[in-house]
Formats: sequence, structure tokens, C-alpha cells
Amino acid sequence: MLINRQKCILYLIKELHRCNKIQLVKLLFLLEKESKIPALCPYYSFLPYKYGPYSFEIFHDIEMLEKEKYISQNKDTISYENKKIKIPYALKNNIDEILSKYESMDYKNLIKYVYEHYPQYTIFSEINKQQNYIRDKTGIITIGYQGKSIDQFLHNLINEKIHSLIDIRYNPWSMKYGFTKYSLSSLCERLNIDYYHIPKLGIPGDMRQKLNSKKDYDHLFKKYNIHLKEHQKEIEMLKKQSESKRLALMCFEEDPNYCHRHILAEHLQQRQAQVTIT
Repeated sequence: MLINRQKCILYLIKELHRCNKIQLVKLLFLLEKESKIPALCPYYSFLPYKYGPYSFEIFHDIEMLEKEKYISQNKDTISYENKKIKIPYALKNNIDEILSKYESMDYKNLIKYVYEHYPQYTIFSEINKQQNYIRDKTGIITIGYQGKSIDQFLHNLINEKIHSLIDIRYNPWSMKYGFTKYSLSSLCERLNIDYYHIPKLGIPGDMRQKLNSKKDYDHLFKKYNIHLKEHQKEIEMLKKQSESKRLALMCFEEDPNYCHRHILAEHLQQRQAQVTIT
């Protein structure tokens, strides 16, 4: 069953009949920036990439839409395959407004417009950087991906000038697109962010229990504190790396108080590492 953001992709392609992939992404980006669609339905987020604003989730959805035979594609273009879709009127109306403004632009002029108006998305551009970007921070932050799309998560890493993402999940698997170990490693590599999985700093399965109350979490974190005493080498390694690079310790939970990353962060702080717990 299609969700509304996928219907936006299909309606755009249908109205354009056949479109360049760069053109499609830029129009979807302008829908995010210059329409009311993000307030109407869960929508795509964007991050800076080789040709300006980009979304890995868009192309993940495009692959699904091709498998379901809604579209066909080759290296550069996407075509609509005439399957019927029903799109809410409010979404259709917003898309029509964006198309009325930008449909006449070829993809080169569309890129030019987006670059001039949203220069913060050009920092990795292979065409024309409008802003510079230097990873000039050191220290450590902690981050959870709960409630974030892969694009939002990676954009946060870019904004924080992260050199290395340290995955401290014991089992680095997720049902959310982009957050399994090998997907995340691959996506980070495309953004020149190093990815490291350190399962020794995760919570082993035999330590886990039903976590229904704050007391349950406190009990778990006491056991995790003892567990970390056996892995001082890994903690010291992170502390030394953070003196010259910016690291992000990642796990799932949004609230660090309910995640073991805040315990690891406290161990690092005891070693005089600069750590921001989020």
C-alpha cells in the first residue's frame, strides 16, 4: 500500500511524463521547502550531496515503486507506467503549484535556482560549491536514531562535523531503512564519514531483561557499568581519537537517560574527554 510521500513521487512523474532523476529530486526538495506538504503528511528530509540536496529514502522508495511496476527507469530518467493512483487533493494542489513555478526549467536551471536559494546544501557539490565545509570539531557527542529517518540522522552528523560514527549497539540491526550495519556503513562512506561497530561497548543479550520501569533501567545500567570495567581499552581508544576528531556514539533510544550511551559517555568524561550527551 502506497504512503502519501510515495504518491507525491508518482504524481510528479505522471505530470512530467518522463523526468530526469536530478530534476525529480530537486522538485521533491522544493516541495519540502516551498509547499505545505511536510505539514500534511510525513515527508522526505534532505541532506547535502554530490548534486546538492539529496534523499537516500527517495531512491529507496523509487526502487520499491519500480518493483511494483508503477514506474520504469534507466540510468538518468524515470517514466510513469500508467497504473492508477489516488492522491489526496491537498497534496495534488501543492504539487501543481510547484510544477507551475518550475516545470518549465530544464534540470540545469533548476539546479542553479536551488543552489542560489539553498546554498547550505551545496557543501559537497561536484558542480559548484556555494558554501565551504570543514570538519573542524573535536570531542564526542551521543545520538539516538529513534524517530529519525536515515536522511535526518545523516544530516545531523554532517551538521555536527562528525569524522567517525561509533555504533555501540550490540546487535546492529534495524527494521528501519538505512540503520542496519552494512547499510549505515555504506551510506556513511558516501559522505566521507568513517563507520565503526564496537559490539563490546553494547549491552549483551544475556544482560537484557524486561524494561518496564525506571528501576528496571537502573538495574540494567548497574550491570552495564560493571561490563564496561572489562573494556577500558576500547574506552581509552575513543578518548584518544576524540582529541583530534569529532566522534558520534550512536544507539537507538531518543532519550539518552534510557540508553546505555549515557553511561559510556560518563566513563569517557571521567577520563577528561569532551562529551556532549544528547
